Amino acid sequence: MDEMKEIEENTEKVNLESMEDGKEEDESEERMEDITIPELPEGKILELRLLSNWGDPNFIGLNSLEIFTSTGERADISTNATEYNGNLESLLTEQVRCKDTEKMWCAKKSDPDEDIILKLELKEMTKLALVRFWNYNASRVHAQIGVRYLEMNFEGKGIFRGELECAFSADSEFTPVMGETVLFTTSESILEMIALHDVCLINLPEETIPNSSLELLKADHLTPYRPSTCEEKDTPNTPVVNPTAPKFPAPPPTSYRQDVKVLQIELVSNWGMNGLIGLTGLELVDDHNQLIDESQFSVVTSEGTKEQATKSAFSNFFIFEFPDFWILEFLPFRLFNGRNLTRDPEDMWLVDFDPNAPVVITISFHEPISLKAISIWNYNSSFELSYAGAKASKIYVNGKVIRNVLFRKAIGFVYFDYVQDIVLDPNFTEQDFLSKGPSQSIGGFVFQIRLLSTWGDEFYIGLNGIELYNRKGELMKIRENNLAAFPESVNILPNIKNDLRTSNNLIVPPNDTELAKHMWLTALLPNRCARVFFVFDVQTYISKIVIYNYRKTPERGVRHISLTVDDLIIFSGEIPPSTETVTGKLEINLLDL
Repeated sequence: MDEMKEIEENTEKVNLESMEDGKEEDESEERMEDITIPELPEGKILELRLLSNWGDPNFIGLNSLEIFTSTGERADISTNATEYNGNLESLLTEQVRCKDTEKMWCAKKSDPDEDIILKLELKEMTKLALVRFWNYNASRVHAQIGVRYLEMNFEGKGIFRGELECAFSADSEFTPVMGETVLFTTSESILEMIALHDVCLINLPEETIPNSSLELLKADHLTPYRPSTCEEKDTPNTPVVNPTAPKFPAPPPTSYRQDVKVLQIELVSNWGMNGLIGLTGLELVDDHNQLIDESQFSVVTSEGTKEQATKSAFSNFFIFEFPDFWILEFLPFRLFNGRNLTRDPEDMWLVDFDPNAPVVITISFHEPISLKAISIWNYNSSFELSYAGAKASKIYVNGKVIRNVLFRKAIGFVYFDYVQDIVLDPNFTEQDFLSKGPSQSIGGFVFQIRLLSTWGDEFYIGLNGIELYNRKGELMKIRENNLAAFPESVNILPNIKNDLRTSNNLIVPPNDTELAKHMWLTALLPNRCARVFFVFDVQTYISKIVIYNYRKTPERGVRHISLTVDDLIIFSGEIPPSTETVTGKLEINLLDL
């Protein structure tokens, strides 16, 4: 009987515990239910519950916070954090883009299971219209302190729960940095009132989108606290000049030669955008590798003179009609104006496109000319609109098709000269790169490696080398005009000159080495990741990529990377760190992806 009584008591205890566990699960599920953002919630006490950060084990924090109400009043704030860095009141100042840790705020996470709470008390009962968060961004590494998930309660009622973007984001590169905004109204009159007081619009200096990496790499974009990395023993007395391969290969003994009177480029398809097709620029090269002057030819297109065209201001579109006085000369002004390394749509050509009616660009030479190659810059006004760039095309010479060509998609940014050179010799191919027959390797024009983080260094990132293997498993010999790095190397810094650790070392052995002169090192720029590109004029097939990590200072080696082929992510992962005696190495077998 005692045993039965004990069993019953234990069973009842287990049931009670199960009920309590189920109650806790229900409460957890109830807490994680979606919150509907209300219209102009009214109250006085705003509570921010910081649920998690972007990976830092010790701290969680924000750069600053903006609150817009019907009165525009600033708020008094308090927190349950017992240990924090920075000035709490600075969260509500207008220094939204600073890099000074004293003007940011982060709290010590003493208990991993306890949420950090910020309580903001408004001066009076008011209606909340907008809250904007600026995440912690003291440096690339310390961006992991920034808040990831948070919950907002107003007068004890949930009004928002969601994810904030990390202060470092590759997707926002080259665009004006803005905070994460939560709107509680759609009223145009209130939004107009907010715009009048929004420091993001009226007090901050205007940021233009740079057209080239040269503008980006000015000294005022860099932190003044970056330590020196030059070593006198590695610095030569004469400037280091990266040799570049010839723009076009030397002609073979029996070189193709044909006098061209009419050149036609038929644009058959684009990279996926519905209803639009375009190019940024064209150059024509004669058999002496000289540019053919625009005065020697005229240009017409199958689109006519008054077709509707679509113009882009980055991601915003508007349609306009060409005036009567804008006749055919409008096209060569855009395609042959020489401003090809750009994101400015005013320097590009974009027209309506029907796949059933290909667009034809006809170039008529005043006198027959020996034409060797065409250089083409695809449409590039934004990442989204790069998909309007031409893809499949046919090249006609004097009315006869001589080549079917795939145009390489632009990437929507200006990290390198994205020109594609098309040699008109129908016998010319780059045999090392072309696929013959069925292949399990991955083909593309642009293989991009994004270097997302280091093993600890905040200012520099580097690699020893990169190897590409073709579909036969053979090591490919990559030419320098197929390689681009952004930033190119530490030599972009104003206090560093003639450092030997330039990007060409990435494709020049040895890679498993401890000698700095055989490595590549570059600067970490604020809110941008370093990148390495392998760019080909023909679709190239690769079966394996081997990456050798930086060894001279292992903390500067790459940790996290992502690999894309023509903008499609095919791999993301971690590269093992190097040590003083061993070079960290990552092999990416594309056959297994």
